[in-house]
Amino acid sequence: MIKVILKNFNPPKIWLAVLAISIPAIILSSCKSRFDEYYNDAIGTKGGYLFTKLQSNPKFSIFTAGLKRASIDQYIASGGLYTVFAPTDSAFQVYFKSKGYGSVNDVPIDTLFSILSYHIVNNMWYYYDFKLRYQTYQQTLFLTRSKKFVNVDVSATDSLKVNGITVIKSLRDIDADNGVIHGIGQLLLPNPNLEQKLQADPQLSVSTFYRLMKVCSARTFDRFNSYDKNHDGLLDSVFYTSYPYLSNVYTAIDYQVNTLASDQGGDPVFTTILAPTNTVLDPLIAPALAKISNTVTDKIAALSPIYAKAVLESYFIGGQNISSSVLIKRPSALTSVNGALVPGLTAASFYRADIPASNGVIHMINTTFPISDLLKSGIGQALSDPDLSMFWLAVQKAGLLSSYAASTRAGTLFAPTNAAFASARLDLTTMTLNGAPLTTATLTNIIRVHMINSNLAATAFPNAVYSTDLAGTEQLTFNSTGTTVTSPTGNAANIVLPFVAVGPSNVGYVYKIDQILIPQ
Repeated sequence: MIKVILKNFNPPKIWLAVLAISIPAIILSSCKSRFDEYYNDAIGTKGGYLFTKLQSNPKFSIFTAGLKRASIDQYIASGGLYTVFAPTDSAFQVYFKSKGYGSVNDVPIDTLFSILSYHIVNNMWYYYDFKLRYQTYQQTLFLTRSKKFVNVDVSATDSLKVNGITVIKSLRDIDADNGVIHGIGQLLLPNPNLEQKLQADPQLSVSTFYRLMKVCSARTFDRFNSYDKNHDGLLDSVFYTSYPYLSNVYTAIDYQVNTLASDQGGDPVFTTILAPTNTVLDPLIAPALAKISNTVTDKIAALSPIYAKAVLESYFIGGQNISSSVLIKRPSALTSVNGALVPGLTAASFYRADIPASNGVIHMINTTFPISDLLKSGIGQALSDPDLSMFWLAVQKAGLLSSYAASTRAGTLFAPTNAAFASARLDLTTMTLNGAPLTTATLTNIIRVHMINSNLAATAFPNAVYSTDLAGTEQLTFNSTGTTVTSPTGNAANIVLPFVAVGPSNVGYVYKIDQILIPQ
């Protein structure tokens, strides 16, 4: 920086003499007590990269062996910029004894990768840096390579703690070319996230609530936690459970990307889950399950993701980690749901309370909340029809669900059956129609030609012509008996009765049809 400043500076000779004396003095007086103390690199090298430095210290022999076995060594062996909280051999021995392991080779490889990745924090943080971040931004959470957070405490004088474990002072601020090492006398064990809690808990894992969640789930590639498990030189892909149909619900990730100066790559993301017990939730979805054939083994799995979404979304509070004691005090996040007042929660409302996770909390409650307008509408009743699951997925993918389900909107929908989607070879996974690429804009137009923006009973169909949601010349034409509807391009579909009808507000009528209608 000083070279840049002086490059275009042409001072008188007397000032050069002053600068020659004063600049080193300024550097020494303002920086030596801090920079030299924490960043001592007088000979231009810090003695090797992180993994080399760890290998050279006999106190970390088990840690380095574990890093090699879990294929993590390559990430810190050169390049990058990391802070490693390195457990000593004695720390590992205590852990092995508590788990019944004889050595690091006995630890399941996925467990080992998860634990050791949690000891590697992104970026280089000397004790002085942690102090500065705390004083400047009150930052205590730091993102690890596994995308989980550790809590760093520097509030006490000359003390550095991580997750409550004190860093050994003689092993603090060990320099490396690509980072810094802090030795600790205990292993850092990552807390399970919400998804892991839901999967492992004997009640939650088999609950109707979690089974409905799985209807809305997808597998997402986890590039941060994929690694070479068997040392064959190939990456073994790891996936986590995501919920693309549920808004702001993150159960398997602990962070969201943030590039503000006050953080270091990511901020914690929390979700509060209020899961109704089977006793109260089963009666709510019983009418939908009754529509599914008794030959189906798992009726809940056969439900449409859009129906499951409509049932579930009231029970997630995104971005917050709210305890039962706070929920009982009725926070603003729980004042009303779906436009209706939520009955006050008491201690008796909780079947199980405050099940903690690294990225939120789960409460099992013995009550349900007011159902959404969507479930009250014609669309809502038709959502539970297993024969229309592909159509509702298409409506969701076209971005039209919230518009068509608005409580102020009237409408009549002609919903193609799953067989109609198969017949037209409309594949929502590959986004193709009869083998040709299908854009979202085209899919949206296809859905819109199935909507008439008024409530129409079947008696209004014979010999009628109605404009669709695409308007203009995009009209639907009905035959003399009102049992066949023809699209703007001339393809016809039979109307399958019975239809679903609900009130004059919202989408009032949904009719099944046996072909997909195609717009011009």
